[in-house]
Amino acid sequence: MGFFPCTFSAYPPVLVLTDFAMTIDYSEIRRGFYSALPLYLGFIPLSLILGTQAHQMGQTPLTAYLMTALNFAGGSEFAAVSLWSATPPILLITITTFLINSRHIVMGASLAPYIRQESGLRVFFIYCVMCDECWALSIQDAQRRAQEKKGFSFWYHMGVGLSLWSMWSVTCGVGALIGTQLGDMNSYGFAMALPATFIGLSVAMRPREQYSRYLPIALSFIAAALTTVYIDHIYAVGAGAVVGLTCAYIQQVCKEKREAAACAHQATAEAESSTKPSTVTSADHELIAATCSESKEER
Repeated sequence: MGFFPCTFSAYPPVLVLTDFAMTIDYSEIRRGFYSALPLYLGFIPLSLILGTQAHQMGQTPLTAYLMTALNFAGGSEFAAVSLWSATPPILLITITTFLINSRHIVMGASLAPYIRQESGLRVFFIYCVMCDECWALSIQDAQRRAQEKKGFSFWYHMGVGLSLWSMWSVTCGVGALIGTQLGDMNSYGFAMALPATFIGLSVAMRPREQYSRYLPIALSFIAAALTTVYIDHIYAVGAGAVVGLTCAYIQQVCKEKREAAACAHQATAEAESSTKPSTVTSADHELIAATCSESKEER
């Protein structure tokens, strides 16, 4: 049944959800909520601006709320609203939204090793409430807990994600409701909250070693800048996302090939220098394959 656990087909859904609710760790939810509170300083003005802009483009408070509640990705929502018109370019909005949100593929993959022990239903909810800020806080918490030999805190993640999701969607609906009274909020400089939030997250999550990891960031910036200057600014985000993801993918593939070659060379050298005959036997080949397989799983 996809994301849902196999027990879902054996037991009534009510029993599964009841058992799910009985395991709630309210202390971890509160810890997640408190961790997310500082982000409200950037979220509230941003969601009000988004709601106001959606209202100016003809959306109702209900549609503005549903847009943010069902999508929960502020960057793509701002892009969609900026492209909205009397006859909105649906294909362009769809492609732009997908490219902007494609970063969630990378974020989800980086979070996956920490949630291997979670059930299918929990994994579904983890990714439902995951946004950039929730991911950044959760993965830092998961890394700290891993050093302490503790598992991933599902309820901490939900405390962060649900608090940000509910505040973002409700405040956007409020912004669309009172949009005419707020006027142009950009004149107050609140729009700076979006890049400031992402800059803060980028600095906190920056690679402190292996400076080659900065290459996708640099190429993404250059691609976005060139697209803005020579083509059109509405394609800048998409171009930057495609170039950055492509560079990161190529880097990862090259890294895995180098590590696999080094692992095979090391295992072969160890087998040849052992007390056994100098020829590499079939047992040695099996040992090499097993060693490389274990190394790959650890990565």
